[in-house]
Amino acid sequence: MLKIKNRLSKKDKQEILTSMHEWQDTFGEAFITRNKLRIYIKENFDVVNNLLSKGDKICFGEDGIAIITGYAEKTIEIVDFITKEKTIIPSRKYVKILAKDERNAYRLLEFINYQLPNISLFAKIKLNNPILKVYYKNGFLFLASRGKEVLVCRKPIKIIKTSEQIYKENERPKELDHVR
Repeated sequence: MLKIKNRLSKKDKQEILTSMHEWQDTFGEAFITRNKLRIYIKENFDVVNNLLSKGDKICFGEDGIAIITGYAEKTIEIVDFITKEKTIIPSRKYVKILAKDERNAYRLLEFINYQLPNISLFAKIKLNNPILKVYYKNGFLFLASRGKEVLVCRKPIKIIKTSEQIYKENERPKELDHVR
């Protein structure tokens, strides 16, 4: 069963640590960056858990973990000196996945899409990593190339109501049948 939380309880930590030895990080991509240092999730899970900022999220299950960082970072404000217009650029939320296999990585991303539909998500991933296909299948689009890595992005998902839901919302209440 997949869960998404801001902080892990002792029971959750123990559950992750017991199954983490089965998970693969063949391409060395499962890390978070703090103060220009890469801290790998598998080797330093306790340190990673303590370094997560307020608002960062952890999605986990028996077969994998995904960490979404960037919630605590401030937005960037750019001022055009000629027109004096301000442009606000929100901070990027990055997804890092450590999973048993591609199928479980797909399940994690699918769960994240369902739980966090209204935010943009980014991921930096190596071109030869098979999990890149999983990102594409979950709605992430190519944004930029960085040599051996690519930057992919998923824009917020808009929830569209079905015609049946719209009909029920527009239906007149029975109490108003006598009123014209």
